[in-house]
Amino acid sequence: MNAMSNIDVVNLLIGVNPVELERDFDSRVVTSIIKPPIVVRLDGAGFGKALKDFTWPRDERVHRALVKAAVELMRTFSGEYALVISDEINVFLLNYVPFSGREYKLISSMAGLASAVVSNALSRVLYFDARVIQLNDSCLDVMRYMLYRVRVGFNNYHVEIAQRNGVIPPKSTPHINEVIRALGGPRLTWESLGTCLVRSRVELEGVDRRSGERVKYVRKRIIEKNPIEVINE
Repeated sequence: MNAMSNIDVVNLLIGVNPVELERDFDSRVVTSIIKPPIVVRLDGAGFGKALKDFTWPRDERVHRALVKAAVELMRTFSGEYALVISDEINVFLLNYVPFSGREYKLISSMAGLASAVVSNALSRVLYFDARVIQLNDSCLDVMRYMLYRVRVGFNNYHVEIAQRNGVIPPKSTPHINEVIRALGGPRLTWESLGTCLVRSRVELEGVDRRSGERVKYVRKRIIEKNPIEVINE
């Protein structure tokens, strides 16, 4: 193939109508419009291999990095709750979805932000995939979904511990009750239950600049809670 001259290159580019091409290809973008309430689940992609020199199966440094990312996601995208467990971040958008509800913009932006925060915190190149789950309402379905993800994380943690300690056969998945009995009881810690973030009203105290008197005021803050407490509430 002969090399094109500068004139040929310019003619090629000028001969293209970008408006027509934009109209054509934009019409083929695969997308859907979503409305609240929803939850966006971000799963770490290849974390096991990328973090093989960290503590197995749960490392507090990794967990804290994911919690940090979840806080940023809640602040940026107006999340009401977030659940961090294992290598996943679940962000609940109950009242508002940005980008006019365009799914592809939402999940790509959230996955990109989470990847940047966690990669920076752990000094590793890490990334997430993301999906949207539609919720039926802002109360019962939130509880059911949160319970579902905690149950999955709880199960996986205890099975991994039991297999590694040799109390159940490798690659076997007995009922969780058998696994817990083999371990001598459940381990109800952040490793198995995760961390829940809640946007909550907090009463604070300060000093009025004009009068100098102490005053109380209410602000919204993102606070950490035990997921079971949030589910029970």
